[in-house]
Amino acid sequence: MKSTPFVLLFAATCAILGFTGLSVRHEAPAPVAPTKPPTTWPDYSARGPGFRVPQGPDGPMIAYGYDLLTRTYAIVGPEVAAPAMRFAGNNLSCQNCHLDGGTNRFAFPLVGVFGAFPRSLPGGGEMTLVDRLNRCMTHSMNGRPLPTDSREMQAMVAFLKYLGDVPPAPPQPPTPQPPLSPSAERGAVVFDKVCAACHQPNGLGKRLGASSQPEGYEFPPLWGPDTFNDAAGLDMAPRMTAFVLHNMPRGTDPLHPVLSLQQAWDVATYVLAQPRPRYAGP
Repeated sequence: MKSTPFVLLFAATCAILGFTGLSVRHEAPAPVAPTKPPTTWPDYSARGPGFRVPQGPDGPMIAYGYDLLTRTYAIVGPEVAAPAMRFAGNNLSCQNCHLDGGTNRFAFPLVGVFGAFPRSLPGGGEMTLVDRLNRCMTHSMNGRPLPTDSREMQAMVAFLKYLGDVPPAPPQPPTPQPPLSPSAERGAVVFDKVCAACHQPNGLGKRLGASSQPEGYEFPPLWGPDTFNDAAGLDMAPRMTAFVLHNMPRGTDPLHPVLSLQQAWDVATYVLAQPRPRYAGP
């Protein structure tokens, strides 16, 4: 089953404070001390002021959450030194999809998400923020859940809570249908002309550092064994299309796309037709 918007799900910049997370520590949830959260929409992009470690005793935990978001591969990735910390099944970072540290309004923003949970499920029951984060871990990161009481999960929640006082961005309208039925054949042409320069002609991305080193990607893979699996929200064509239209090539002004709506649908169809990991289930 597809996940809800790849929202909470999941390209890499700034390391802060230098937490290494060499082992998962099961702890009682730490009380959150008062900290001044952003009062206006933050900008953690390369063009903005960026993330700053908050003042107060909870600042280091919030900073660790930001580090997990932007350097997921280096802390809980499949190639980190400590086997117990290998929770992600690929070498992506969460911000490969939640661009600019989760502050890009057109790339599954995380600002204001904290207040949206818990949320009711259509079939009954509810989903907590921890549940949603772990769905990202098992779908977009193609890995396994973080323990609820781990320092890593607490840090992710602390970071999202820190962003929670800013009103969330209005939901994006449904992706319009293209003039013509989407075509993987046309999409392959768009990919070769526009996308291959960064994501590589084989779609497997461009790594930082040597293979088997947990340094992530300069440009993430779009298919193959080291990317999101077929249950991730981005594996849905309308979501992939909207992401591509508003954000690709990187640096595109979301309000003035480089690609046409037809090109975005076509290239999304092409990308999603390529092989990727299959979700193994709970």
